[in-house]
Amino acid sequence: MKRLWGLLFFAALFWFWPAFVSHAEEAQESDSFTILWISDTQDISYHGYGDAFNTMGKWIVEQKDDMNIRYIVQTGDAVDNGASGWQWKRYDVMYDQFRGKIPYIAAAGNHEVKKNGYLEYCMRKDVRTIPRGNTFLRGEASYATFDHHGNSFLIVAVGYEAGQDAVQWTNDVLKTHPDHTAILLVHDYLQTGGRFGINGKAMFEQVVKPNPNVRLVLCGHVCGVSSRIDALDDDHDGKPDRTVAQMMYNYQHFGEDCGQLRTLTFQEEDRSIRVTTYSPVTERYYRDYMFGDHYTFTLPNAF
Repeated sequence: MKRLWGLLFFAALFWFWPAFVSHAEEAQESDSFTILWISDTQDISYHGYGDAFNTMGKWIVEQKDDMNIRYIVQTGDAVDNGASGWQWKRYDVMYDQFRGKIPYIAAAGNHEVKKNGYLEYCMRKDVRTIPRGNTFLRGEASYATFDHHGNSFLIVAVGYEAGQDAVQWTNDVLKTHPDHTAILLVHDYLQTGGRFGINGKAMFEQVVKPNPNVRLVLCGHVCGVSSRIDALDDDHDGKPDRTVAQMMYNYQHFGEDCGQLRTLTFQEEDRSIRVTTYSPVTERYYRDYMFGDHYTFTLPNAF
């Protein structure tokens, strides 16, 4: 009888072995990764809204491996007042959960610098740990790089009203990383309806257009969602050479309907980016009417 059971066991193992192998190979060969994007959480920092930041931080860490989160980016207005220690303490309930586990880079918003300029912001632990050579004026702008499956990426974060010198610094960084796909973080860039703000138009003309490696611009500041995709002719032959996707999302003033996080999943097999907005606080997905009013949409040939 034992011999019979043994034969049956090995027969079953042999029968299901291809499925085991295929799942293992699928996991090993996955060529996607995620950048998680946080925007305009100043109302949560000011009001608290219960356990919102703790829930957000916990969810981010839980998704780290399943989503292959390579970077967390933040596009400004993390707090309502950058000079307020207790507001940063609330924000850090979320930040400290992924600190040291997932790389993080942020661009300061107007609320971080509205009282004392960049004084308190540049003293933040996440800013002070950036290598000095990767910063402009110790944190008014900064950059980071990472690789995935042989593809190189550059993230450049430019803080609110960092000034014309920061624009020149940004251009220098972009030009010294020509083989990196560049992602630009700017707090104030788009208005509603896909229109440029004053700062956004200047950044587009002075930074985005002259640098062929810029493929994605992320921003916040204005409440709601907005986007635009521009096709650019870099070699001036009359044909577009790249598209630049520019997106804004900002759910401030939504009260307890808060906690929205946007995930950008980079699919290297077709160079697309899948975009989803979800709140672990409300356990809801949020539509983007600029992309057909869908919960999830895809940017084709985006990097």
